[in-house]
Amino acid sequence: MTTHNHVGLTVSDLDRSAAFYRDVVGMEEASRNDSIGGDWFDRLTNNQGARFRVVHLTLGGLTLQLVEYLAAGGDTLALAHKHVGNAHLCFNVDDFDGQHARVEARSGGGFVSPVVNLPGGRSRSFYVADPDGVLVEFIGAPAS
Repeated sequence: MTTHNHVGLTVSDLDRSAAFYRDVVGMEEASRNDSIGGDWFDRLTNNQGARFRVVHLTLGGLTLQLVEYLAAGGDTLALAHKHVGNAHLCFNVDDFDGQHARVEARSGGGFVSPVVNLPGGRSRSFYVADPDGVLVEFIGAPAS
C-alpha cells in the first residue's frame, strides 16, 4: 500500500452533514455528485438498486466521503463509543479553546463532552457529535 484514499461515512442528510464538517470542523468541499449508482456499485457493495449522493471534503491530507442514500439505504446504527465497530474522527487543532467555544456555540444543544486533560499532560481533548451522532474529537495543547 502507498497511502490512504478516503474515509467514508453514510449520513441521513448530505447537506446538513457537509455543513457540519465544513463549518464546525473546518474541512473544504472538494467534489459533489448528486446522483450515483449502477451495476458497478450494486456488485461492489452487494446492495441492489442503490442510488446515492456524495460529497468529498478535505483537510490536511484527509479526504472524508459523505454518502446519502436515495434508494436502497439501510437502517441507522446505534452509535456509541463503546460499540464494537463504531468509528470516530479526530482532528488536531491549534486554537483549542477557540475551537471548543465555536463548537459549543454551533452545537444547537447537541452532545459536546467536557474538556479533559489527556494522560501525560501534553494535550486536552473533547468530543462533539455530528448531525447523525458520529463522534468527532478535537485535540489540542494543554492550557497555559
